[in-house]
Amino acid sequence: MGGGVDARRRAAALALLLLCSLLPFLETRHFEHVHDDHDLRGPTSLIAGPAATDVLWGADLFGTAEQPVGPSGFWRPLILLSFRAEHRLTNGAHGPFEWVGHVINVCLHALATLGLFRLLVALGLGRWPACLAAAVFAVHPVHAESVAWISGRSDVAATALGFWGLAGLCDAKRPRASSSLVPCVLFVAALLCKESALLLVALAVPLAASRGVPRSKALGVPILAVGLVLLLRAWLFTRAVGGDALVGSDLLATRWRTWLSSVPDLVRLQLWPGPSTPLHPVAEVLRWGEPAVLVGAVVGLSVLAGALVAWRRALPVPLLGVGLIAGTIWMLAPWVRFPTGYGEVAAPLYDRYLYASAAGPATLVAWWLRAGLVARPRLSAVVALVLLGTYGLATSARCATWADDASFAEAGLRHAPESSDLWNHLGYARLVEVLGSRDPAAAPAGLAAFDRALALDPGHSLARLNRFLLLRLVGPETLTEEAAGDLLRRSPEDPAVLDNVAGWHMSHGRWEFAAALLERALSTGQALPGAAEALALCRDQIAEAAEAEGP
Repeated sequence: MGGGVDARRRAAALALLLLCSLLPFLETRHFEHVHDDHDLRGPTSLIAGPAATDVLWGADLFGTAEQPVGPSGFWRPLILLSFRAEHRLTNGAHGPFEWVGHVINVCLHALATLGLFRLLVALGLGRWPACLAAAVFAVHPVHAESVAWISGRSDVAATALGFWGLAGLCDAKRPRASSSLVPCVLFVAALLCKESALLLVALAVPLAASRGVPRSKALGVPILAVGLVLLLRAWLFTRAVGGDALVGSDLLATRWRTWLSSVPDLVRLQLWPGPSTPLHPVAEVLRWGEPAVLVGAVVGLSVLAGALVAWRRALPVPLLGVGLIAGTIWMLAPWVRFPTGYGEVAAPLYDRYLYASAAGPATLVAWWLRAGLVARPRLSAVVALVLLGTYGLATSARCATWADDASFAEAGLRHAPESSDLWNHLGYARLVEVLGSRDPAAAPAGLAAFDRALALDPGHSLARLNRFLLLRLVGPETLTEEAAGDLLRRSPEDPAVLDNVAGWHMSHGRWEFAAALLERALSTGQALPGAAEALALCRDQIAEAAEAEGP
């Protein structure tokens, strides 16, 4: 009888966790590609190109068919391979490709939720408190960016694999050899999805030791996993971060002050992130005496002290909770400069960075209230339903930010109205609308957005190019010609500029002008795909015209 009751409870916990993982994100299956998705999964991306699959193992995350090594310095081969598999499965068909990408993201989120539940049970937390903590993690509003945005997959996949690896290593009931092999493989896979999985691998050492796992195994498995990944990286990937990809002050002291000022927000976002935005602006802080710096230092040191106390007292569940929070904060510290995506962000503060650490507060609360949760199951269930419903509705609403490029840009501009990148992004969204419907109604808003981006940053070459492309579609011709000339004066060797202006000339039958631009683009060695074919067409047209004129 007892076994049947226990089986039903496990099934109920599984059903609850799956519902919490899936329901808030159901609408995301209809979402479009947004922002980085176009670079990572678009028709000109590395995964959509002719590159062999083995090239993806050594490619930069933002590599292209022409330059697989890319500029970012991010090595995440399993993410690229997953995108390539989806592209092959759907033949790159626009709608199915997007749909599959979003569905896989949601499934990975469900896997992470179940992995957290399994981990908390393995650490000794009761099934009901563990279920509640994992359910709160599943519906947490901070996850909207990571799950609803396909490019956020790195964090979701790395966390899912890391949680399951931790659960396998900390399960004292599995003394077999597989209890070392499987966690090691999962840790390696997690690290091949995103570098931040290093935090989960590092937590494996004290967590496994606290559960009575032999020291050789508690140390050996994480060290072996990290060692294997380092060897693979040294063999396959040697690209450093491009200088033009780095954001933030080159002064170390300024970066540390700025980061400390953002620490309270890093903690707050793990509790209630508030309105949805893809961008949390952080202003540079120039003096150590700023109140925000002092508050950040106190908060950061307090969280770190809590992790040390949990470790010294051998409390595995609190150690996991505080360790996730403290470890995430300190991993985001500016030990070195690295890409953050937007110049307006002087310290790394994005929702996706907090995907794993969002499990921290829920884990701590569940551990603190574990006795009351078990003693008062009905009251606990009512409180849990209210909390899960509130979080779930907020999460579902926040997902709308990643429904399309326009929603993404508009949400960001509400928090960063001076972002030239976001104004360019909004203009690009309107450009796509004009392309898709051939309806010029969206053109004025697009041109206004590009003009705003250029007013904020006159050197924004992408906004200038996008503005030309929009004018090419809707005219008037005099403004298009003026924009083309401006582009060539400012960026005379930019292959994208040369290719697009050449295409405009070709559409008007000006084959000589187009050929000259395409020759220049090809001479750079970084011409866009199809440039050689376009040049051949121009030369054929020039030859035909010469023959028609006769001697």
